[in-house]
Amino acid sequence: MLLGYGNWYGTVGGGGGGSPVPSYWNPGGIGDRTSSITVTTTATLGGGSIDNLVDGGYGANSTDGCWFNTGQSTREVKFDFGSGVQKIINGFRWSQGTTGHHGTWVLEGSNDDSTYTGIGSSFLLGSAGSLATFYEFTNTTAYRYYKLRQISGVTNSGPWLREIEFRIAATGDPTSRDAAETGNRTASITVSTTATLGGGTIDNLIDGVIDLNTTDACFFSSGQSSKEVKFDLGSGKIITAFTWLQDTDNSHGTWVLEGSNDDSSYTGVGSSFTLGGVCVETVTFSNSTSYRYYKLRQTSGTTSSTPWLLEIEFKIG
Repeated sequence: MLLGYGNWYGTVGGGGGGSPVPSYWNPGGIGDRTSSITVTTTATLGGGSIDNLVDGGYGANSTDGCWFNTGQSTREVKFDFGSGVQKIINGFRWSQGTTGHHGTWVLEGSNDDSTYTGIGSSFLLGSAGSLATFYEFTNTTAYRYYKLRQISGVTNSGPWLREIEFRIAATGDPTSRDAAETGNRTASITVSTTATLGGGTIDNLIDGVIDLNTTDACFFSSGQSSKEVKFDLGSGKIITAFTWLQDTDNSHGTWVLEGSNDDSSYTGVGSSFTLGGVCVETVTFSNSTSYRYYKLRQTSGTTSSTPWLLEIEFKIG
């Protein structure tokens, strides 16, 4: 099912041995995976290399991205996770530099690179309305090879193809993940902000739904500075990374992440970063301290009203 936008997280079983839980944080999901995933394509590229789709970089340039030559049909992009490695993939998110789709595609899996099995329904690759598109499927089978195969329409040379990230489970991955990481966490995490919103509510950042509306997302009013977004997790958690999802590339200035156990004295976690600037942003930290409260605090710059703020996902160490 194309989630172009929609309910993204559900309960998905794995293939035997304790039902591993799919997550973007599992190995192979996000970041620089060029040493573990071999990417090939039958499409002709106008710039960049196809393995830039898994390099962890979101730049709209030939170092971090690539682009299709226009007008191509029946093309494929294949991902090989390597000998002896099989992954259960039940979703992915696709990030590109401008809007525009590349026709209708399907996702298929194989363990011999010869016979492929279809996974889920067909979908438009890319979107006419957002720089990030989200897809989910029902799949409980582990495959070594995954293939995006174009079944109709033609490629578009306009967008830089930035990154593909996979929602993965595999043997040896955690069989349960902390409930604070992803999904609908509105019952367990309290979110507040000193920023004025132009639409939606701030707890839509943790509702587990990705959609461009005030029910499932929100947006800042423009031009605000020195603002904060606070997350009360209810109990102490060690957060070592987060992913920030929005639908366009506009940034909201420079921010820091801070932690506290009394909601009074806060300690910085990691270095400062630009919030936004890309539509899928993962920020990692070296942190070994458990905090109940985490705060995103704006230290310079101003908010932008253009992006819908879709979701924040935490990695619990």
